[in-house]
Amino acid sequence: MSRSTILKLVVFLIVALLGAMFVAQNAARTTQLSFNLGLVMWQLEKPLPVMALLGGAFGGGLLLGLALLGARSMRLSRKVRQLEQQIALSDTGSEWR
Repeated sequence: MSRSTILKLVVFLIVALLGAMFVAQNAARTTQLSFNLGLVMWQLEKPLPVMALLGGAFGGGLLLGLALLGARSMRLSRKVRQLEQQIALSDTGSEWR
C-alpha cells in the first residue's frame, strides 16, 4: 500500500472512532425543538433524541448532495450527447478516425 492510502485509512479510522464515541456518549440525550418566527412559534410535544436529529440532518444533506450531483451528471451527459452528434454530423469528425 502507498503512503497516501495508509494516511487516508488512518484518518478515516480516527474520524469513525470519534463518531462512534459521540454516538455512545449522546445516545440517551434528548432536546426540545422549537421554531420561533417572532409572530408564531411551534414546539414539538415530546423531546427529540439528539441522534435522531443528527441522523435526519445527515440524511437530508446526503439526499440534497445526491440530487445536486445527479442533476449535474444529467446535464453533463446531455452535453456529451450533443457534442457527439455535432462530431457525427460534421465533416471534420471523419479526420479523427
